[in-house]
Amino acid sequence: MPRTTPSWKKEKVLELYSQGVSQIEIEERLQMTRKTIRELIKNSDLHYKTKSEQWLIRYGNKLDETVFDELTPEALYWIGFLYADGHIIGSRGYSIELALKKEDKGHIEKFKKFLKCSNPIRENKNNFRIRIGSQKLWQKLKDLGFDNNKSFTAKPHELLKNSRDFWRGIIDGDGGVHVKYNSITLCGTLETIKEFIEFCKSNKQPSKASGKELYQVHFYGKDAIKIADLLYKDSEIYLDRKYEKYLEIRA
Repeated sequence: MPRTTPSWKKEKVLELYSQGVSQIEIEERLQMTRKTIRELIKNSDLHYKTKSEQWLIRYGNKLDETVFDELTPEALYWIGFLYADGHIIGSRGYSIELALKKEDKGHIEKFKKFLKCSNPIRENKNNFRIRIGSQKLWQKLKDLGFDNNKSFTAKPHELLKNSRDFWRGIIDGDGGVHVKYNSITLCGTLETIKEFIEFCKSNKQPSKASGKELYQVHFYGKDAIKIADLLYKDSEIYLDRKYEKYLEIRA
């Protein structure tokens, strides 16, 4: 017959859990099985937290996990930018990472502000990066078609593909605005390029780019200026150096 958990242990489990202590650590401290700990928590009045919620409490970090609940222009932009330049990792930590070259540190600071996030921006030899752990945000991106192999499989979701903010985020991440030739370019998966061409209402065809499963499209002259206006005119969120090039080709 299984032993009953002493009441003081039950109370201690709930106390530690409400403080953000992980179930692994509670298991080690109180010498209890994970199954017992989980059952005690689920049978209590406490909210059973996701891994990211526990992580935020434990380390005192701040993060707004509702930023993608509503597909606002700013949310759509950052989803597009992450579609192009972000990395997501599941199963352990549910992390989302954005790394940019040093000249674009200000853009990572914009992303951090959007998330209302207290995580530090890290610097290494070649870039600045920020990593956050959030199962909720990770799941939202997964629901929109993201995976950790998106460089080869990415396909714009139906909720995203008609948004200029989403496409501006992608151009800022994986595209180019070139003053010398008055051009707009994008490189990505075949489905991404096809959907961008359709969004631009063009009859152009994707061409093969260097790299496995990568394709590209180029717009020049008046076509490029028209698309640049569609993406950047009166926008409030953008990569500064590409917006400056947009202003130059419009001059």
